Amino acid sequence: MWSLPVLGLLLAIGGTIGFFSGLIGIGGGSFMIPALVIVFAATGSPQDLAVKMAFGTNLVVGSLTALAGFLVHKQHLTGQWDVVVPLASSGVVGAICGSTAASHLPGALLRVLFGIAAAVVAVAMFLKPEEFDRARPRLPLTLLLPLGLGIGFAASLVGLGGAVFTTIALVAILKYPMRHVVGVSTFVQTVGALFGTLGYMVNGLGVSGLPRFSVGYVNLLAAGAMMAAGVPLARLGAQFTHRIDAAALKRVFAIALLIIAFFMIWSAR
Repeated sequence: MWSLPVLGLLLAIGGTIGFFSGLIGIGGGSFMIPALVIVFAATGSPQDLAVKMAFGTNLVVGSLTALAGFLVHKQHLTGQWDVVVPLASSGVVGAICGSTAASHLPGALLRVLFGIAAAVVAVAMFLKPEEFDRARPRLPLTLLLPLGLGIGFAASLVGLGGAVFTTIALVAILKYPMRHVVGVSTFVQTVGALFGTLGYMVNGLGVSGLPRFSVGYVNLLAAGAMMAAGVPLARLGAQFTHRIDAAALKRVFAIALLIIAFFMIWSAR
């Protein structure tokens, strides 16, 4: 399976997605999963296995990139641990449950669920968050705990880290100030993606037909190749952010993601 052309393709995909993620600030997982599904399927994995491998492998990449982002934005968590700890704690439980549920669902249904999630992400990319300052609302545990559980479950179920779902929930629904969300969302994604990864690893142990270098539904070689090219090119892309119309390019990518969402759902028939 792991021929030089395949590894070269993974490097190219990881580098391209990484560059544009750094350029316009999008999470690359929504684009990486369809690419991984195609690669795993083209190299001999059944469709059901290819989808689950794509979800698990993407979460490895998501957990490590989110950790890098958290180390940059951790100063934004000052005074917000009353929100972060409940969200992340219940998010861990949700992530484990989501990855476990995904391992028992057919690949066709997972394609549909991912397509719906990708459409939500695309709509979020179209929307410009409010920039004005406002007071941070006090959110009770009775709200934060089920919210974290739901975010962790939904994100892990479709192989995503959860940052975009956290942002949507806090900003659009709960009117949380955008300037406080970055640190919260990166921490929630780091923890959720890590435990989601562990869930895909454990639930995939002993499954027949796994490609080499796999631990359950996580392929370490594919993840490593995409990270090797994606991380440095994400940094390069970030250097060009102020030289382009990032808002316009983000809308183009949102349209592309809507098209991907449609084909993921359509191909599940």
